[in-house]
Amino acid sequence: MAALTINTPLAMLGAGVGAAAVVITGLLLSSSAPGIGITTGVAGGLILATYIIASLTLGSWFAEVLRGFMVGINAGLNFILIDLLLGAALGSPSNPIALGIAAGLGTVNLLAVIGPLSQTGFYQFIIGYLNWVLPMSWLVVALGFIFFLLNALGALCIGMPGATFFKIKELGFDWKTGTLFTKGGFISNLNPINTAYNMGNFSFVDHLHTGMEIEHEAGHTLNLAAFGSIFHFIGAIDENVIRGQNGANAFSERLADSNDPRATSKGNTPLPMWN
Repeated sequence: MAALTINTPLAMLGAGVGAAAVVITGLLLSSSAPGIGITTGVAGGLILATYIIASLTLGSWFAEVLRGFMVGINAGLNFILIDLLLGAALGSPSNPIALGIAAGLGTVNLLAVIGPLSQTGFYQFIIGYLNWVLPMSWLVVALGFIFFLLNALGALCIGMPGATFFKIKELGFDWKTGTLFTKGGFISNLNPINTAYNMGNFSFVDHLHTGMEIEHEAGHTLNLAAFGSIFHFIGAIDENVIRGQNGANAFSERLADSNDPRATSKGNTPLPMWN
């Protein structure tokens, strides 16, 4: 495939439509918990359908509209969830402080569609760490944290006495995106293809793998913040189950590859959202 490009105006168009649809729906449902649940479920179905169509049309103007549309949906969901949760914590469902914070964080999420901004280290630093406060990222980040704790516990209780499969060989941290890397340990080594995988701000590298794959896996951290947990899991299924040996061609992989300067030399075709 020829080099892929991004189109910021088209992505912004899609993002505006996606965000507006989610926010308006959420407001019409008065930001109630059942209403938000319905909205999130419908939005998840839209992200799945949009991901599939964008994958099939990658490189076209339409795929760029759809890329923005998925970012917009995620930003809209983050907005209504932050407003709901923070409003409840502050004791008022229409608290102006909650609304202001929700609007601010949702806007930062939405800005991921602006290529000249999303490709800067400054923006990537902000959005990478924001995974911790963006509700649509929480599922993946929480699972990543649990995986990290289990990996550390296994290394302490079984690895230290001598079981190589449970030993942690190396730790690393990508300061730009706030991603912690663990090489080795049974959670990392259960990877059947002996490479690396990302769970938000936690990444796990098989002890047999050369290197740490920091740039590529940190690209998935950025993907999570921009597109959310639903997109993250769809991308994982696309890469590992549907495409198999051609997993590098998955839409989510091409986005993450744009954070890795070595991707093109390895024969991959990045979609340059992050670099």
